Amino acid sequence: MDVARPRLPRLEVVLAWCAALAVAGLYLADAAAHGALGAARNDDWVYYRLAFSLASTGHLSFDPYSSTLLVGQVVAAQPVIAVFGAQIAPLQVAVALLSAVALAAAYFFFRHFLAAFWAAFCVALIAVGPIWGGLSVSFMSDVPAIALQVLCLCAAVPALRGPRLRWGWLALSLVLALLAFSVREYSLAAAAAVLIAALLTHGRRPTGRLRLLLVVAGVGIVWVLLAAALFLWRDTLVAGPRALTAEIELGQRVYYVLAGILTTTGFLMFPVALAVWRGGMWRMLLRWWPLTVALIALFTYTSHVLGYPLLVGNYVRLGGSYSGTLAGVAPAVFSRQAWWSIMAAANVATSLLITFAVARTVSVLLDWRRRRREVTEVDTHSAEAPATAVRSIDPSPRIALTFGVVTVALVVVVVIITRGRPFDRYVVGAVPFLAAAAIHASRSKAPQLLGRLVASAAVAVLALIGVAQVDASATFDGTKWSLGTEATRLGYAAETVDAGYEWFGFHQPGPVIYDYRREPGYPSYVTSLFTDARVCVLGEFAPRPTQREPYAREVVRVSRVSLIGPRYTLIGRSADRNCPSS
Repeated sequence: MDVARPRLPRLEVVLAWCAALAVAGLYLADAAAHGALGAARNDDWVYYRLAFSLASTGHLSFDPYSSTLLVGQVVAAQPVIAVFGAQIAPLQVAVALLSAVALAAAYFFFRHFLAAFWAAFCVALIAVGPIWGGLSVSFMSDVPAIALQVLCLCAAVPALRGPRLRWGWLALSLVLALLAFSVREYSLAAAAAVLIAALLTHGRRPTGRLRLLLVVAGVGIVWVLLAAALFLWRDTLVAGPRALTAEIELGQRVYYVLAGILTTTGFLMFPVALAVWRGGMWRMLLRWWPLTVALIALFTYTSHVLGYPLLVGNYVRLGGSYSGTLAGVAPAVFSRQAWWSIMAAANVATSLLITFAVARTVSVLLDWRRRRREVTEVDTHSAEAPATAVRSIDPSPRIALTFGVVTVALVVVVVIITRGRPFDRYVVGAVPFLAAAAIHASRSKAPQLLGRLVASAAVAVLALIGVAQVDASATFDGTKWSLGTEATRLGYAAETVDAGYEWFGFHQPGPVIYDYRREPGYPSYVTSLFTDARVCVLGEFAPRPTQREPYAREVVRVSRVSLIGPRYTLIGRSADRNCPSS
């Protein structure tokens, strides 16, 4: 049975911090080995420009291409820039340290209601998964926002525990949520989870329920007003018309978004889909198997007939994370057989998890109905029912479940409303909390050894996928940056070298705009994000990576091989898009 420990041994605390720092250190070492440490990665080139601009001009302004709120992250980066200068690597290290804080804090949160093994299991789902390693050695906003959200939830536990709300802790929790919101808007899920959990935990009082509801609603309104004021103020700092995601990705269907987000979350939690049926819980699955089979058939129809991907991508892709940031065809990180197995795991795991959620919800509702009937019978047969004290309930499982559900629901709703494109990194912060809530809901007095063995084996498989994906991402990003560096050594100006989305955007001297245009032979970030951008070297994947002879107009070539994945051979061809004459 899962046993909660109110006070953790000092050795366990030290080991948790050491493990979290070791994970961050390994990802930093991997990035450094492949040249990705000190290289802009994915969308963070925009954030570097904003942070460095604030440091050099003292003026905070945002381009129309950046949709993330980002104020808190850009401001928090200023002390690092003041010490190390406008350098990429120190900010990556700072985010890696925040990733360690997030992992350790999540473990301590889960230990409120899970045994050490299961708490470590839930943290491992993101720590060794295919997304966290790439995000944690970058300047992307996801990790800083998740770290602040986890700290917010940790502060909410003492705020909600006990017979009365502790307003000091609740205020600290909501301030941390507001700071997280100042980095990334999706972080409002943390504040919503805390307030909802407050109502669920303390709404069982025999008296004062209306007062509690009014107070919590008032606190929520104040928080929303502060968040809205911050959002609107940030909007006044945008130079130029804001980019609309609908122009990039036209008309996402509701079902595509919902199914894609669910199956992506399900894949990231596939070890949980096996672990929750531990300790005799499999008997419940035998009663609900028709639902599981129907869901598997539905997701198979989604993938094979409708053509919607079960993994929405961005990081977990056959060609690796952000593989579309360079012209040409990226080498596959996984074999076709392995990728098919990953798709099958996403399908089956999501179906099992939804089945478990439905089955447990029905069971809880039936138990609640039975208890209400018993209370009614007692009230009927006695003139004065004995007064019973409301027992103190540990709020942490409710906080975990509420945060996970609200995060996923918020992503689905926002993406549908804005007609944007869903990405897998949007839900990565919810994964360990949904996992912890599921593990807690599946607790049993029956022996747990088999469940632990299955969970450990599943995490090992997830780690293999994660190593392949994260290492390939670091290799690709480092190779692109090296291509740009080599081109500048040949005498080309950095801003005239298209060594991928990140290099080109980071080195442009002009402001970022958004005017979506297509031009044959050049990627959209060259033609749409800058006015009259110049290109003298056009990077691409080598059509035949093993070919040693130079390609037509080839002026530079860089090749790196990932640890267990593909070889990335990139070439730069001479081009003339407003290229200055030598």
